Amino acid sequence: MTPWRATCAGVALALAAVAGAQPQLLVNGVSVPGATTTLVPGVAYAPASDFARTLGADVTVDAGAGRVTLTLGAAIVQLALVADPALVDVPTPAVVRDGQPRPGPAAVWSGVEAFVPVKATGEALGGRVAFLPESAAVAVVLPRPRLTMRVEGFGASERLVFALDAPGRYVTYHHQESGVLELRFERSDPLAAASLEGRSFVRADLQSVRGTAEARVQLERGADPRVWSVPAGGGMEVVVAFSAAPAAAVPTTVRGARWVVDAGHVLVEVTAALPASIEGELTRAFVDQVAAELQRAGLDVERTRTGPAPVSLADRAALGVGADGFVSVHLGDLSRRRVRIYVLDDAAALDALDRAIRWNAETAVARPDTDAVRRAVLLRLVPDLDRGRAWATALSGTLAAEGWSVDAPVGAPLAVLTGAAGRGLLLELSAEDLRDPTAVASLARALLDAWAASVGR
Repeated sequence: MTPWRATCAGVALALAAVAGAQPQLLVNGVSVPGATTTLVPGVAYAPASDFARTLGADVTVDAGAGRVTLTLGAAIVQLALVADPALVDVPTPAVVRDGQPRPGPAAVWSGVEAFVPVKATGEALGGRVAFLPESAAVAVVLPRPRLTMRVEGFGASERLVFALDAPGRYVTYHHQESGVLELRFERSDPLAAASLEGRSFVRADLQSVRGTAEARVQLERGADPRVWSVPAGGGMEVVVAFSAAPAAAVPTTVRGARWVVDAGHVLVEVTAALPASIEGELTRAFVDQVAAELQRAGLDVERTRTGPAPVSLADRAALGVGADGFVSVHLGDLSRRRVRIYVLDDAAALDALDRAIRWNAETAVARPDTDAVRRAVLLRLVPDLDRGRAWATALSGTLAAEGWSVDAPVGAPLAVLTGAAGRGLLLELSAEDLRDPTAVASLARALLDAWAASVGR
């Protein structure tokens, strides 16, 4: 028995007891038509469009790519899509949320629409799923997100952040004539009514109105706010930025700043389909193009590798000493236009620690220059971890605004970033993006804009 079938066993047995009957599907008490257990015996499926609409999620069905994507706030759930119900166990993994695999079967294309597994989809979006025997119904209950509001300031840039403990739907309204930005978080509860004042906005008020959390932000005259959302733990954060430089504008004061760009080349396999020997080639070609984009913007850019020959981890890290910015690019097992961002810090999660061990593998070999790097860091620089976090946060927002799917930035003990003493980032990108010139231009622009915003330039 597959793991997801084991988790569905109780519901499956209950449904089997209702001989010949199709289950009623209730989402937060609202009936969803079309639920069935005939596609995969004992497993409740529902039409993707109707199920998503009742959940408050957006759905995209890409039959050509064999994928169904549901988006609720910053939560992104992707399901493999198969044409034969007998193959729902074949894709591995079949269900993924924010890049992390979850138990469950694939979606099924049936006739003219896609059907998604109720339990796996509902739980992936943070809901609870149960069978109600008295009414032969499958009930899905999504929690009401609780949210708080805070102000974060990075140099001359300031952000208003709404933190939700569960994914949820929100809408924004910018009334330019009155200079007011409104955010409405559907089915959400503020932990408490709150009011905040800031340097880049006049006042922000958060309150509960008829079961919806509403925020009203009085803007400074002429302000043009940007709003985006990013995953955060099991929930999400909605960020409002007020004074970040426009994406098309390059701050003149970045000219002459020294950056180092690093192409990763680990010595273990990244995926079964793409051996690690390919990573060095892909990342080096990508970094060469990024360096060229940044140089055209006026930066003094140095690369850790200019040819196919390997360069030690200690030597690469050493080049970051005294740099204004350091970016290390690695290949990840990711979908197109998705990126992971890491900063120098303790590991915030086990998977981050696992990656750090992989990326730091070369440090197991004793080298005299490793201590030299550490001495240079201690003698010449004071680690500024806040600078890296600020840059990572700004970058996640900038990329999200340009259509990228961005994981919440994660701290990890990454040796390659030690020379930059906190003023560095490590990025994981897909093989498709590493080969895509448009991704190069998008990432280079986002890196520069986010760095300028984070240092207040």
